[in-house]
Amino acid sequence: MYCSNCASEMSDKAVVCVKCGVPVTGRFVAPGTTGKSRTAYVMLGIFLGMLGIHNFYAGYGGKGVAQLLLTLLTGWLIVPLLVVWIWVIVEICTVSVDAQGNAFS
Repeated sequence: MYCSNCASEMSDKAVVCVKCGVPVTGRFVAPGTTGKSRTAYVMLGIFLGMLGIHNFYAGYGGKGVAQLLLTLLTGWLIVPLLVVWIWVIVEICTVSVDAQGNAFS
C-alpha cells in the first residue's frame, strides 16, 4: 500500500504513514500504475455477467463463484436467472472499486 500524501510504501496494516504522519484513509494504487478499467468491468458485466466474470476481473471471487453456480445449476429456471441478471445490473451501476479498494480508472 502507498501513502496518498507522500506516495511512500507502507504496510497494509498501517494506521498512519511513518514518513509523513498522515492517517491512512484507504488503499491506493502504486504510483505509476493504473487501476482496473471501469469500462472493462461494465462490458464484462453486460456480456458475461451471468457467469460472474466481471467479479472475477475485479477480484471478488466469492461473488463470482456464487453467480457462476447460480447460473449453471439453476439455468433451466427463469426466476433464478432473473435474480442473477438484476444482481449484475445493480453491481455494474454501484461498484466503483476493486477487491483491494482501488478505484476503477
